[in-house]
Amino acid sequence: MAVGELARGWVKDSPLTYDEEKLKAAPWYYLDPTTGIMQTGWQFLGNRWYYLHSSGAMATGWYQEGSTWYYLNASNGDMKTGWFQVNGNWYYAYDSGALAVNTTVGGYYLNYNGEWVK
Repeated sequence: MAVGELARGWVKDSPLTYDEEKLKAAPWYYLDPTTGIMQTGWQFLGNRWYYLHSSGAMATGWYQEGSTWYYLNASNGDMKTGWFQVNGNWYYAYDSGALAVNTTVGGYYLNYNGEWVK
């Protein structure tokens, strides 16, 4: 991107100097491809759902909206659905991304935290 050119799409807020650890920790933002306006809230991009905080920064990991929990991939921020594993625990998220809790899915019981109880 040339100096002064309007940024569009996914943009990483990176430091001006190269520091690998700072670059990894820098948040991602999504700018509308047509207007360049920073987006917030739930966004459906490239057939995947993402959540962008009010600051515009992409959410990763566990995210709670009201009483519903979602898991957003720690590496790329896309919303998980179906069976997935975090820190050795198995979870199930419906097609909406909402975490299944206190229920049985496919014969497997999920507790109040949404963890599969063996």
